Amino acid sequence: MSSPQTIDPERLTPKGTVFEGVLRPGDLENLSEALALPDGELRYRVTARLDGTQRRTVSCIINGFVFLTCQSTSEVFRHEVTLDDRLVLVGSEEELPAFEEESDREDFVVAASPVDVHSLVEEAVILALPMVPRKPGLAEPPETTAEKPQKPSSFAALAGLKKTK
Repeated sequence: MSSPQTIDPERLTPKGTVFEGVLRPGDLENLSEALALPDGELRYRVTARLDGTQRRTVSCIINGFVFLTCQSTSEVFRHEVTLDDRLVLVGSEEELPAFEEESDREDFVVAASPVDVHSLVEEAVILALPMVPRKPGLAEPPETTAEKPQKPSSFAALAGLKKTK
């Protein structure tokens, strides 16, 4: 793993700072718990800067792959990772926008202290992994709509008694 890289929200400039690198997925402690194998590759380019309205923004582009275990077949398969996230760093929860003012294109994160770039990449990849990993190309699992034996309703049984009279 390369040397630590950090984004200091208080030192961002309009010109910005670019962090680039390649990570081995198995070297990221929290991500490694979700992997079938530690191998793979995650290339990242993180750009941190002040935007035109003096907001502290972080653009995070990640491309690569990890190995996951299919939950249907238990086979290990290669899972492609392609992310292009945009974050806005705020100093406190009071600076977070109201829910209805949030954009679908960017997420707001409270970051009052320097942010570790590798942790940022790791968290973005974890959030992008499928909840139920499934090997590509498998047929969709059948719906579990097995027909239950029909239990006659009490009212139908009463209706049957009425007809026999």
